[in-house]
Amino acid sequence: MERLFNPDGIAVVGASSNPAKAGFVAIRNMREKNYPGRVYPINPKEKEILGYPCFASLPEIGENVDLVVLIMPARMIGEIMDGLDRRMAVRHDVKFIVCAAADYAETKTPEGVRRQERLMQSARRWGIRVVGPNCIGVIDNRTRVDTTFVDTGVPFSTFGEPTGITFISQSGALASAILMEGAGRVVPVLYNKFISIGNMADVDFVDLLDYLETDETTRVIGIYMEGYRDGRALAAALRRVTRKKPVVVLKVGRSATGAAAANSHTGSMAGSDSVYSAVFRQSGVVRVETLDELIDTLQAFDKMPLPAGGNVFLYTQAGGPGIYCTDAICRWPQLHWPVVSDETKRRLTESQLPMANICHPEGYADITASASVANHVDGLQIVLEDSAVDAAIFLTVVPTFLPQKQLAEALVERERSCPEGARKPVYYCVMAGAYTAEARAIMERGGLCTFNTPDKAVLAAKNLCDYAAYRRRLEKEDAR
Repeated sequence: MERLFNPDGIAVVGASSNPAKAGFVAIRNMREKNYPGRVYPINPKEKEILGYPCFASLPEIGENVDLVVLIMPARMIGEIMDGLDRRMAVRHDVKFIVCAAADYAETKTPEGVRRQERLMQSARRWGIRVVGPNCIGVIDNRTRVDTTFVDTGVPFSTFGEPTGITFISQSGALASAILMEGAGRVVPVLYNKFISIGNMADVDFVDLLDYLETDETTRVIGIYMEGYRDGRALAAALRRVTRKKPVVVLKVGRSATGAAAANSHTGSMAGSDSVYSAVFRQSGVVRVETLDELIDTLQAFDKMPLPAGGNVFLYTQAGGPGIYCTDAICRWPQLHWPVVSDETKRRLTESQLPMANICHPEGYADITASASVANHVDGLQIVLEDSAVDAAIFLTVVPTFLPQKQLAEALVERERSCPEGARKPVYYCVMAGAYTAEARAIMERGGLCTFNTPDKAVLAAKNLCDYAAYRRRLEKEDAR
């Protein structure tokens, strides 16, 4: 799989100089990311595209090509595969094909099925692995490979260190949406790897899970799934991977109508949703319901340590949002209200203004709207030092008289000064939309995980708690 994400030579069949064409966007993406490897546009009518010299066909490229990207119309697949056969008979170099075009077997038409079989006929003959067809391509933001034909929404000039999040999607459109949603966050989410697998004519979930299990740059795996043909193989792969790193899945096709739509979309048999739910639960997979929950949970796993248990302290600066958050926490039986020590209560009381509500009820503190930056930060530190607390939800609606930047920087400094072994997950909920975007950006760049509503923070806390409990169960079983 390494040559998919770090290839020696990429040929793009269907490359175009027309900015309105998908074949142009794929070339542009690699040019804009300063991809350091060699790119070979295939277009017999062009001399060059964005500075890359063009070739008339695959056999004409004199250098090594590990990866071939197909973005031409599906009706041309026979001609292109004939050219690939001629090349491979001489050079034996191509390791992967990413087929980004649609109109293959997912159409259920005889012609579409024949096209996909023609693609796979050459691939099998030469031992070439195929991603797709009917996908948008592959991204690796560490090697700067980007074979997609979509705008990822994150300019290369703003790139920082990629996250540890790798995402796999059966849907190209959903994959595009995930990229855009991530790019629209207060600090854009720069995925580690991003793979759209479409029809899964060859490379599928299990292949990628097997690879990502030992990929040191991947800390958490996200999946959009419509269905999979071999439930036993999927379950076995998930059980292996979740022993080492979390897997977060958005599985669609729950309803009969949704399952039928999935079958029409990528040719996936969605199967019984109750069976998938059971497999996910037994395999320690975190199943999410929405795109927001998916991205929030992936970021939380990427940035925070796992909690030691389900005791979550709610530390709020605002009464109404605090009550709202309390109800959200109470929806989940795996989350509990910690009873902190009398010493912690005394220290908390002394660190806050006289009108602050400390531990009424237990596991809850409202430090009031008049709280200063020091009140926010010092009290949070006192809460986290209590042994009964496994995690905290920090909730604030920043008033106009509280310096946002100073608060954000102080929270980042508190986290940085905490010894690695003593860190506990903190779900920072900073409300008020665009008004607090600058503060949240400072916090995110400082390594904190922020949320804009209490229920999103609670869902992330619940999901990390579930996975941590699964890992603890595995450790106990292994110790027997």
